[in-house]
Amino acid sequence: MGKLYAAARAVAVLVAIVAAFTTIPYAAVVLLVLGAISGVGNSAEDNMRVFVISIVLAVGSKSLEAIPDVGVYLAAIFGGIGVATFGASIAGITLGLYRRTVGELMSKPAT
Repeated sequence: MGKLYAAARAVAVLVAIVAAFTTIPYAAVVLLVLGAISGVGNSAEDNMRVFVISIVLAVGSKSLEAIPDVGVYLAAIFGGIGVATFGASIAGITLGLYRRTVGELMSKPAT
């Protein structure tokens, strides 16, 4: 399964790059789904890193537009990668809530 997660992450990066130069229908949805697939295999520590990456890319990718000639493309690429990491973040949050809820429901009551 690890190779599936890595492949989804690699395809997300490729889609983000291609989407910066061409129009891809539903590119954001594709990036979210690929990010969510890659996020399923993350550990709790990995999820914390992905959360930070997602925030940094969401906040800072527009700043790359200040670079002459290539800034717009870089902003689009890193913005797309940010969308994918947001998908991974949502998957991590959802799985974390699920694991915590199931763990608490299945634990033995204190006597």
